[in-house]
Amino acid sequence: MTPIDLQDRAQYLSLAMFAQQVISVLMEFADEGRATHLNSLEEALGSLQHASDPSASSSRRAAALRSYEQLRTLEEVWSDKDRKKAIQMIRTILRAPKSPGSKRVANALIDLFSGLQNQALWNFEQPKPISQRVMQRLCQLT
Repeated sequence: MTPIDLQDRAQYLSLAMFAQQVISVLMEFADEGRATHLNSLEEALGSLQHASDPSASSSRRAAALRSYEQLRTLEEVWSDKDRKKAIQMIRTILRAPKSPGSKRVANALIDLFSGLQNQALWNFEQPKPISQRVMQRLCQLT
């Protein structure tokens, strides 16, 4: 494996870690009612906004979703509708964390980011596209 391959594959791990960080903050909020780390959702919001419209100038720092590998992974898991929904859900939580519905929204976001994390880890393990025949065989094994 060349250093370039490793660097490309590291982008998947970086995305998985980003998703895990968001999941941890959301779980802390939804399960324990602690809103102390919700400000870190600003980075997730900035990253999703940047991924949705890279030409838009955002005052928020985009922590993830800047590399080809990360954007490809996002597109594999989330539709444009899912991305817009996630942005709106993060805004809802940040605007009104004490609202009774915010915990429900956080749980739905956990599901979205869990899917993103799983795909990022899969892509790290299987960085090259696999053929339809191989995919069918893998599905039969499970």
